[in-house]
This record gives sequence, C-alpha cells and structure tokens, in this order.
Amino acid sequence: MPTIAVVGSIITDLAVLTPRFPQRGENLLAHRLQIGPGGKGANAAVAAARLGAEAILVGRVGDDDFGRNELAALRAEGVNTDAVSIDPEVQTGVAVIMVDDEGENTILVIIGANDRLRPEHVEAGLAPHWDRLDALLVNFEVPEASVAAAIRAGSEHGVPVIVDAGPPRPYGPDVWGRATVISPNALEAATLVGHPVEDDAAAEEAARELLEAGPEAVVLKRGAAGALLATRDEVQLIPSFQVDVVDTTGAGDAFSGALVVAMAEGKPLPEAVRFANAAGALAVTKVGTLHAMPTRADVESFLASRG
Repeated sequence: MPTIAVVGSIITDLAVLTPRFPQRGENLLAHRLQIGPGGKGANAAVAAARLGAEAILVGRVGDDDFGRNELAALRAEGVNTDAVSIDPEVQTGVAVIMVDDEGENTILVIIGANDRLRPEHVEAGLAPHWDRLDALLVNFEVPEASVAAAIRAGSEHGVPVIVDAGPPRPYGPDVWGRATVISPNALEAATLVGHPVEDDAAAEEAARELLEAGPEAVVLKRGAAGALLATRDEVQLIPSFQVDVVDTTGAGDAFSGALVVAMAEGKPLPEAVRFANAAGALAVTKVGTLHAMPTRADVESFLASRG
C-alpha cells in the first residue's frame, strides 16, 4: 500500500441541480440542493484512499459545523486528518455549485480557512511522514507560499510531487517548477502560459512551454479529448473514456488522486494517466464530489471492460 500526502483545500459543497444556468436577474426553479463534503484536497485524498493508498491530508478548516462534518467524512473514508488544523477565526471553505442537465457546472467559492493554510502548517504536517511517503499531491486552492513550501519540501526529500494546477491561479514556475508532474486543464494551462489553449496545436505548445519551466512531465487534462502527456522524450494523447455524464464537478480531483496513486505504485506514466482517465470518467457518472470518488474495484472493473 503506497503512502500519499495531499496538500490542498477542504470545502463544503452546496450543489444546486438545475435544468440550466439562470440568466441575470432570472428566478429559475431548480431541481434540488445537495450538501456534502468536498474541496480539491479532500476529494483527492478520498480518491487516493478508495484506490488503495494510505492518504494523509494537510489542510485547514474553520471551527464550525461544516468543518466538523468535513473531518468526520474524511475520517470515515480512512483519511489521516492529523495535519488538518482548525482556524477559530474564519469559516470553513464553501462552494456554491450549479450543475445543469448536461452535467456542466459553474462554481462560486468562499475560500475561508483554506486561505490561512501557512507554510509552517504544511511543513509541520508533512514532517512526521517523509521517511514513508511515496508521493505528494498539491493543488492551487491554497496560498501560493504554501504550495511552494510543499513542492520544495517534496523535492528536497526526494518524493515525487504531482501538482494539480487548479483552480486557475497565476502561480509562476518559481512555485511549481520543481514538481515531478504538473497537471492543469486547458483553462489552467492558459493561465500559466498566458495564451489560450483551445485546440490540439495550442495544447501541445502549452505543454511544451510548461515542460521547459522545469517539471519532468506535463499532463494536460482535455476533458472528453483525453489527456496530453508531455515528457522530454515525446508528446502523446492518452484517450478518454466515453460515459454518460451526470456531473463533471469532481472529475479533475478523481483524476489527480488516481494519478498520484498510480505513480506511487510505480506505473509508467502512460499507464498512470490511463488509470487516472478511468477514475475521472467514473466520477462524472455520479452527482457530487467527495462521495463520487471511485474505488479501486470500480476503476479496475471499468478498465477491464474497456479492454
């Protein structure tokens, strides 16, 4: 069983299922409200745990019911929350998510306690585990200085660092250049390279630009088009899997959790990305985020059925 640490956000999701997104000033009848635990860090940690890893989460919540419910949900999934600190002054992060009948989403985020995750919290949370960590996953939904501290520490300890470059933040190569793998989606890649990433040629150009900034590999998530894997040896598209989409909200987190587990297990990068594609595909077939993360049995059965 690999041991994975995740440094990232913890956010309660208020998901509104709606026939479509409302126009400005419109009062639109929605289908229903679903409240549940989430956040890019929490989701990925649960994904890693369900996929067979020992998962350790480093993050921050408020001293409120949302925070307590998040911690309870994470512990119920077997995630080690010893490095999740409680901020008595600000609320737990909250996301208001609209999901339309096509499964697409629009999200408003109140970042809350996540914005007060400091480098010293990260360093203290990771310190007891360096001698047994197989990989480290970091996302951009926490402050820049904390992202940089996590990546720097992983690099110094010889632990592979996978960076989920979401949500879009203009963090520079001085922050993420020492990562083993950086994995943005098209919008996040555009934010990092400073130009649109709207077609195959632009995606490959962006991947090469990111690669030149320091990481050993780039995995550019392109939704239904698959994932573009770029290393210094080659650039290849790892195809996606076609499924019936219900809610795309947690797909990237499932992908990241699966990618870090596969890499920690020593899978070659193309195989690791295919494994991650399968996890992301399964996540979009369910409503919600944390509870939509697939299990190892789910992913292996799905891959076996696809040949």
